[in-house]
Amino acid sequence: MFRKTLFISLLLFPYFLFAQNNGVVTGKVTEASSGQPLEFVTLMLMKSGDQIIIKQEITDNKGQFRITGLTDGTYYLLASYMGLDNLKTSTLVISPSSKKLVKNISLSGGTKKLNEVTVTGKKLLYSNSIDRKIYNVDQDIMAKSGSASEVLQNVPLVQVDIDGNVSLRNSSATILINGKVSPIMGKNAAAALQQLPANSIERIEVITNPSAKYKPDGTGGIINIVLKKNMKRGLNGGITANSGNQDRYNASVNLNYNPGKVNVFGSYNIKHDYRLRHTTNKRQTNTGASSAISYLDEVTNSSRPFSNTATFGMEYAINDKNSLGISGNYYLRTMHKSDLTTKLIARTSGVISDYDRVRNNDEYEREVDGTFFFEHNFGKEDHNIRLEFTAAHSPEIEDNRFVNTYRVNIIPNKESRDNTLIKQTSDNQQLTVGYKNQLGDDTKLELGYDGQYNRQDLDFFGEDYDYTLKKFLTSTTKTNRFIYNENIHAFYGTLEQSWKKFGAMLGLRGEYADLKSHQLTTSIVIPNQYFKVYPTFHLSYKFSNNRQLQLNYSRRVQRPEGDDLNPFAEYTDDNNIRVGNPYLQPEIIHSVEFGYQLKNDHFSILPGIYYRYKYNGFTSIVNELNGIFITSQQNLASDRALGADVVFSANVKDKLNINFTPNVFYNQIDGSNLGYGTKRNTITWSANFNSTYTITKSTALQVNSNYRSARLTPQGKYLPSFVLNFGARQEIFKKKGSVYLTISDVFKSQRQKTQLSSIVLIQDVFTRSNSRIAYLGMSYNFGILKKKKDLTFDNTL
Repeated sequence: MFRKTLFISLLLFPYFLFAQNNGVVTGKVTEASSGQPLEFVTLMLMKSGDQIIIKQEITDNKGQFRITGLTDGTYYLLASYMGLDNLKTSTLVISPSSKKLVKNISLSGGTKKLNEVTVTGKKLLYSNSIDRKIYNVDQDIMAKSGSASEVLQNVPLVQVDIDGNVSLRNSSATILINGKVSPIMGKNAAAALQQLPANSIERIEVITNPSAKYKPDGTGGIINIVLKKNMKRGLNGGITANSGNQDRYNASVNLNYNPGKVNVFGSYNIKHDYRLRHTTNKRQTNTGASSAISYLDEVTNSSRPFSNTATFGMEYAINDKNSLGISGNYYLRTMHKSDLTTKLIARTSGVISDYDRVRNNDEYEREVDGTFFFEHNFGKEDHNIRLEFTAAHSPEIEDNRFVNTYRVNIIPNKESRDNTLIKQTSDNQQLTVGYKNQLGDDTKLELGYDGQYNRQDLDFFGEDYDYTLKKFLTSTTKTNRFIYNENIHAFYGTLEQSWKKFGAMLGLRGEYADLKSHQLTTSIVIPNQYFKVYPTFHLSYKFSNNRQLQLNYSRRVQRPEGDDLNPFAEYTDDNNIRVGNPYLQPEIIHSVEFGYQLKNDHFSILPGIYYRYKYNGFTSIVNELNGIFITSQQNLASDRALGADVVFSANVKDKLNINFTPNVFYNQIDGSNLGYGTKRNTITWSANFNSTYTITKSTALQVNSNYRSARLTPQGKYLPSFVLNFGARQEIFKKKGSVYLTISDVFKSQRQKTQLSSIVLIQDVFTRSNSRIAYLGMSYNFGILKKKKDLTFDNTL
């Protein structure tokens, strides 16, 4: 009998243990006047009768929160959000008969004061969760004066090379602006990010394995840049001005007015930059038909880009159930670029060509986009439908004028001239309809349509100077026009279900793609239609509120851009051309990720293991034909990657914040379909480090650095790179303003080395820049801005 009783007790013990700690409080936090959900609201659960914090949570992007693992007792919540009054809820009682409580919170300006309780808080630089990493740009001192490209170097798992090209976990990523596709974030994303002021960004979200709701584009995942949109009550704003070395400067102003149901917001930024590049390119060829050729190419490139960025928007809460809004963005970048290229071509018999090639280039790029949304709430918690339409127009002009001056094999006029005029226009439209329904306490359904309608018009014009006729003549080899149409219709659905500590979200996205490549000059039309399905799943197990496991899978795609498909040659000069591949297939990726999160009041650690299998992957191949180097995009047979990373954040006595993200990455490339018989593999690693030390309550120092080791290409590899930045900030005017100093690339170590080796071609490329940039700046916030807010009572049931 004793053994039987003991056996039954042992079986029931976990149940009784769990029953004592299975209380749950859920809810949603909204802004009172607009009814819009608030993200990053800090919620502190406290025991009635004292001020000890039992648990702490932050709302997600839907304003929702969930606090679990509570014992029976009486509690209350403290809600805190910058710009709005803190709020203390009525009592919450967890008991055997009431284990699940729902508490919705509405934040606004306060009326009743509770002066004896003061809550202070500061948003963390990193906000790590199991499915995404959030980088709060406001907490980065470098962001006060730098560009989006410079700030992205500090974001966990993100890499940025010397030319501003962005990758995520060593692979391509889809870059969104406010969750939407932007034409300037295509092939010219590097230039746009270098000119986008970082102080216009609120946060950067990194989603490595998105659900079926999101676009499946991007091998490594999604990088979502969220621009600032103030929702504070009353009239508020801020100004920033920075002056840098080598005639650099930037400034910005932002305003918002929120009298109640309407919120109007806007901003304007200017940025003047100076960029200098020096590249040494050594090539050696051996075709077997001729003797060995060595090729030396030295390029000095200087440019002074100037950009204007403006945003404007308005949101209106019609009533408790309906809201609508409009917003728009304007971007303009102009730039003058000067190049000096010295070229020397030699064979064993001697020098056959030696000349200088000078380029003067004027560039112009503009984007105008607008968004309209309407949202209807059905009354039940998290049950709504939202319609959103976005249209964007982006023209770009590149006017190149070249002069060649010869020293060997001098032609009669000792020089030659040629010009190219490139006009590219992108028109993008996106229509989304999303439906959400909280079917029960533990079940959520999302359904939607995502339509994308894109058009790229690439117009190339080339001409050569005829010294006999004394005029420029159209070059038929350099002049062509190519139009690429891409229409994608997607339907998606996700179902999220939780069972106590277990959680699962299954998703399915079906896409029909209707593509057409039209080379007008040669009258070649290549249509392409296909239907593909992109399944996703996310599984989780929560040991406690501070420890969680998750396993994710997604099928992804990377589609070629218009100029990747244009079969007409694009000339850099007579020895270097780029040719598109009209039969380039989209690359398909299978991505699996396993993660674990452990956090407490002092540190957070998020280790992860990921595996990617990719086929039809894009790669650039360089071939030599009669002394002409031809670069084209090809599809690889396969590409396998296995990696592990850790996102670590720690706070030491509220004085020192440390953020460290190492990443180890094994990569195997199979280029057998391109004539490369053996598989190539390597182990690559990178690391981001960021540390902020608070000397006093108003003075802080910051150091951040990143390192990236060698990595493979099918024909060679990139060599390691390293950069370190420094910043200092002093708050003034009762913390309404600040003065700061930032220095990028303190040791001037940022450079890029590339090696290429094949049977017929050996190449070494070395690039360095004027990357040591210093800024001295000041920012000031005005209007209703409370650093410490009084608490208001909420006595509703």
